[in-house]
This record gives sequence, C-alpha cells and structure tokens, in this order.
Amino acid sequence: MQQSGKIKNIEFLRIVFAIIVTFVHLKDFILKTFDIPLYNNIVTNTCYAGIAVDFFFIISGFFLFIKTDFSQKFINFAVKKFLRLMPLVFYSCLVYLILSFFTPIKFLKYDNALALLTLSNCGLTYNHCNNVCIWYISALFWGINFYFYLYKITDRKVFNFITACIIFFCYAFWLHSKGNHFINVYSFVNRGMLKAFANIGVGYFIVMLYKDYIDRIKAVSLNIWQKLLFTGLEVYLLCFLVFHMSIHKFSHYKNPLILIVAFIGLFILFLIKKGYLSRLLENDFSVFLGRYSFAIFMTHVIICDIWRNILCKSCHDWIIAHPELNLVIFYITVISFGVFTYHFVEKPVAKFLKSKYIQNL
Repeated sequence: MQQSGKIKNIEFLRIVFAIIVTFVHLKDFILKTFDIPLYNNIVTNTCYAGIAVDFFFIISGFFLFIKTDFSQKFINFAVKKFLRLMPLVFYSCLVYLILSFFTPIKFLKYDNALALLTLSNCGLTYNHCNNVCIWYISALFWGINFYFYLYKITDRKVFNFITACIIFFCYAFWLHSKGNHFINVYSFVNRGMLKAFANIGVGYFIVMLYKDYIDRIKAVSLNIWQKLLFTGLEVYLLCFLVFHMSIHKFSHYKNPLILIVAFIGLFILFLIKKGYLSRLLENDFSVFLGRYSFAIFMTHVIICDIWRNILCKSCHDWIIAHPELNLVIFYITVISFGVFTYHFVEKPVAKFLKSKYIQNL
C-alpha cells in the first residue's frame, strides 16, 4: 500500500488545526485568570478546540497506511517512529528543566521521565509531564505501532473487521466517558488511547476509499457548476469547523463526533481535489506552512507556561489595559518559537538521525 509523494493541501489543514489547538491551552493557562470581557467570551466559545488533535490522528492514520512499507520488520518500524516523534519530547523536557532554574515553573522529573518512555498516555500511569501535549505523542506512538503489527499479521478481511470494531467501540467508550481532566484522560478506559485507536482506524478506511476510487474520480470531468458545488462544500466544512471550534460554541457540544464527521468530509474533499479551494491550496506554500505545524503544536504549551507564570504576574495591569495586544504578542511568540524550533531543532535532528540511524534500519 506504499505510495510516495506529498498531498500538499493536507499540510494547510495541519497548520490551521495546530493553531486551533493552541486556543485550548491559551484559555486554560492564561485567559481564565483574567476577568476581561474579551477573554471571558473566548473561554466560553472554545469548548471543543482540542478535538483538532483527533484530526491529527486521522491524518496520521491515513499516511501510515498509504506510505508505509509493511514488508519491513516491526522493530525497525517502531524504532523509526520513536526517532521521528521523540526528539521534540526530549527538547521540551530540556527547555522545562532550564526554565525551572530561574522561573517559578517546577520541573516534574518523574513525570517527564515517563514521557521520555512514551508512557504519558497509554493507560499505565496517571502522571502527565510539564508539556501536556506530549500525551498525543505517546498515544500516537502506541497506536500506529499497534495498527502496523496488526496489519502485518492478519488477513485483510480480518483486519478490516477488527479495525471497524475498534473504531466503533473506541468512539462509544470515548463519547460516554465523563470528564476531560487528567485524572480521567490518563486512566482506564484511557481517553487518549481511545482517540488514537478510533481515529487512526478511520484514517485506514479513508485510504481504502481513496485507493479504490481515486482513479475513477480523477477521470471524471466536471463543469463549472459542479466545481462550484464542490468548492462550496469545501469552504462550508472548513468554516464550520473553524467557527465552531474557535469562535462560536458548538450547539451540539455533547456530541463532538459531529465535528469529526465534518473533518472526514473535508479531508476527503481535499484528497479528491474537485473544488477550487482544495486545488488552490495544493501548492508549495501549503507545504511551507505545514512543516511548522508539529513544532508549533509541541512548543506552544511552553510559551503558555511562561506567560502564565511570569508575564501574567509581572504585566498584569498592562494586560488588562491591552487584552487584544496581549493576544497578538502571544501568538507572534508562539509561531516564532515554533519556527525557531523547526529550523534549529526538529529539522537538523531529523536529518542527523536519518543519516546515522534511520536509513540503516
């Protein structure tokens, strides 16, 4: 099932939803501490921005099954994924260690040690490390390794049936679980792993549809009205997701599966590229933006912690007087630090590991 090449417009979706994820921690770390009308409004209207992480699992599941060479040994695959995912985890822990020397931020040494072992969110511990986003790395690592191994050892029909069952029951357990705090997320039944198993499985079935029908879809010629119809669907679904995850409280917030279904529709539309929006975003600039998404996602919590523990205390009156400017400076800092991390940590480390270790596996 291996396929080379990059689907460029998907990179645009990565960066959009990486930015949306930052709303969750901006709200919880900073905005809740101020009684400012603007901040109160944002706190009220971003109840499901965090579901963007589910979209990342779907995207990862798709690329797992469309690009992976399943003839390789399981141990080789697992080591490659560990080397790909963990450098920014080490980097994050190191930054927090340094910050703990001259700021009020406390370094959680035992919790961070578990994170370095990819155990932050696999159901074996209640602990969470300094960077709460690392739960995603642990869940993704174990989720993709599980699916890789299951795919290797089972017949395709059996795999399809097992995966469909996993998706159904994981979504059901997740939707009926209570709470969204760490004591609930990092326990059994583990919400993070439920999300990983369900959404990576969804990515697999999208691959099945894509592989079965993409050639036929490409062969279909559309008139301008049909192209406008597809464009309207693309624009509507993208705006629907962004609006209800970051601007307006989703009226059906008790069933976030609606947002996941909307993303699946948007994702498929971007894959078939029959609308003008998906075709417009199929360019190198989308790739340019998308390459920063992982670094921004992994490092924005560090900026949130610095803002909460240092700047919000020392500049409290200034923030109250200039709440909009505070948000602008915050996001400039988040994006700048993410770009810095990509160029000076993620990219050079990935290049080094690929040349020294990964290419030899």
